[in-house]
Amino acid sequence: MSSKKKIRANRLNALKSTGPKSVSGKQIVSGNALSHGLTAEKHVIIGESIEEFNTLKDSMFKTYRPRGAYEEEIFIKLVEFLWRLRRVGLIETGIFGNEILEYDKDKYKPTLSSNISHPDFKRGDQNKVLKNQSLIGVAFTRDSNAGSSLLKLNTIEGRLISRVQLYEDLLLKAQNKRRKGGK
Repeated sequence: MSSKKKIRANRLNALKSTGPKSVSGKQIVSGNALSHGLTAEKHVIIGESIEEFNTLKDSMFKTYRPRGAYEEEIFIKLVEFLWRLRRVGLIETGIFGNEILEYDKDKYKPTLSSNISHPDFKRGDQNKVLKNQSLIGVAFTRDSNAGSSLLKLNTIEGRLISRVQLYEDLLLKAQNKRRKGGK
C-alpha cells in the first residue's frame, strides 16, 4: 500500500500535468490523435517518402483543421485517398517503362520512325520523330493490345478522385454543421 505522503505527492504532481493551458498550446496538441489514426507506416509503401506523406498530412491538417472524432475520421480517409491518388502518375510511368523495356528486348521488333510515311511528311521529317515519343506510343499500343493496365489504372484514378471529392464534401458539411451549432 502507498503511504499517505506518497498519495499526496502523486496528487500534487497530477495537478501539474493537466495539459496545455494556452490557446496556442491547445492547438498544437489538438492533432495528436491524428498521428495515431494516420501514421505514415500504414499508408507509405516501399519506395515512398514518409516525410512527403507527413508533409501532405500536416498541410491538409492546416487547411481543414478537423475537430472531434467524426471530422478526424473523415479527414483520415481524405488524406489516405489523396496519397493513393499521387501514386497514379508513378504507376503510369512504371507501366510505360516496363513496356518500353520489354519492347527493347524484343529482337524481332520493327524499326520505328524510319517507317513512318504520310502525304504531309516532307523528305526527312520521319527522322525528326523522337525515339522516346515512338517508344511511348509503342508501349501504349502494347499495353492496349495485351493487359490494358493503363485502362485499369485510369478507372482506379477516377474512383479515387470521386472518393476524394466525397470525403472532402463530407468533411466540409460536418464542419459547417459544427459551426452552426449542430443544427
